[in-house]
Amino acid sequence: MAGNYRQVVIGEKTLDAVTVGVERDAAGAIKASIWWEAVGDVDADEAEYDDVPAALAAAEASRELHGFSEVVVALQDGLQWDAEWGLLARQERQKEPIGDVSNMDLTDNEAFDLAAGIEAERDA
Repeated sequence: MAGNYRQVVIGEKTLDAVTVGVERDAAGAIKASIWWEAVGDVDADEAEYDDVPAALAAAEASRELHGFSEVVVALQDGLQWDAEWGLLARQERQKEPIGDVSNMDLTDNEAFDLAAGIEAERDA
C-alpha cells in the first residue's frame, strides 16, 4: 500500500522523521537510500536500496520501530516522483534563509544575534 509523504529540500535536517532520498545513479537507474538523525537513545543510521518501494517500506518500518513522526522524501533535482510510490506533498520554499530555528537549542541571545545578522544582510 502506497503512503503519503512530504517532500523536503535536499540537505534539510529532519529530526523527527526518516528521510528517503531518491536519485539516479551514473547509469540512469533510480535508486534510494534512507536515513535518520540520532535522537535520544536512537542512533543515526542509513541504508541504500535498489528500488524506491523497498526503501519506502524500510523507512516506514524504521519510523514505526524508532517512534519517528513521519517519513519524508528528498528528490534529486529534475527527478519526477512516480505516483505508484504514493502521494507526495510538494514543499514550498522557505521564505527565511535558514528556516525554522525553534527546535535548535539556541539561547535567546544566540537567536537574537542570528536574526540581527540576517536583517543586517538584507539591509546591505
